[in-house]
Amino acid sequence: MTKIKPLLNTSVSDHHVHPDYSFDAEGSLDDYCRMAADLGLKEICFTPHYDADPERRDYEGFLIINGNKEELSDESVRHYLDDIKRAADEFWDIGVMVKGGFEFGYFPGCEKLIGDLKSRFKLDHSLGAVHSIDGLCLCLKDEAQKLFKKYTAEQLADRYYETLDNCAATGLFDCLAHIEIYRRHGLEYYGDEIMTVHRGRIEKLFETMNRHEVGFELNTSAIRHGHTEYYPNMDIVNMASAAGTRLMALGSDAHKPDQLALDFDAATAVAYELVPYVEE
Repeated sequence: MTKIKPLLNTSVSDHHVHPDYSFDAEGSLDDYCRMAADLGLKEICFTPHYDADPERRDYEGFLIINGNKEELSDESVRHYLDDIKRAADEFWDIGVMVKGGFEFGYFPGCEKLIGDLKSRFKLDHSLGAVHSIDGLCLCLKDEAQKLFKKYTAEQLADRYYETLDNCAATGLFDCLAHIEIYRRHGLEYYGDEIMTVHRGRIEKLFETMNRHEVGFELNTSAIRHGHTEYYPNMDIVNMASAAGTRLMALGSDAHKPDQLALDFDAATAVAYELVPYVEE
């Protein structure tokens, strides 16, 4: 059995975690909470996928409950949130604060659906994410390559940042997830151009985020995708800081318990404002 190495700084939280309620993840709430306790995490916030885009419905439009695909509905959401409450009660005594939200896949026209859902259920964290352009997912290599063949890097960035700006402008989300996710497979296809293609495009997004009080996360999953910089890269982080746009959370985007808090000891050096300074 691999020995779990506790985090050096145990005042950090992981605010982007996919339990087995997500179609592409494994590990129950309890599995993750036990791992959080072993790591010394202060808090864990679960964010299963909530993807209601009709163009992606056959692939992603459900929650997994007791091993079965269940339609996105009040009943399935309530089941998940009841499980969050149970886990929060059970793991409080061992020092892990458990919270629940969703990673919402943004698509044009989703505003009423998500707004109505949030009016019926109290969520601790709402991530807004752009995963797809033209119905093709940037996170899946085969689908992403179809987009890359269709668009130059600049054209792809135009589409991505326009869509992400619309996502932020809804005012429905606390935080934008994995800004610059197109780099996951785009670096191999486009080369280094992809590292700077945000310039001249992301500035408008920062203005929209500031206007609607939307933050962004530092998503460390890029490390397990073979990259040397997180999502977003440091140029974007520095531009956001200069624009007064808030770095709101650290997220591992874990899809398995052993991915929880990935590289967080190093990430806290970038997101130092998220970690309270404690005088020794």
